[in-house]
Amino acid sequence: MQPHAVKVPVTASVPVDCVFWEEDDGWSGACAELALTVRGISFEDTKKNMEAALESFLSELVQERKKAA
Repeated sequence: MQPHAVKVPVTASVPVDCVFWEEDDGWSGACAELALTVRGISFEDTKKNMEAALESFLSELVQERKKAA
């Protein structure tokens, strides 16, 4: 019997250090390592926006590598 491969998507959590700070009109966040910045109306909103930005960044990186292969 031949081995059978199954292709399935896998989502992995990758911890990334980010900094967040309060400003007069909301919150800002940055991930200097990846040159990402985000804004939000609250800390929770800004953290959610950073998570979305990181997910988008990593998805684009994976797509670029697929195209280059």
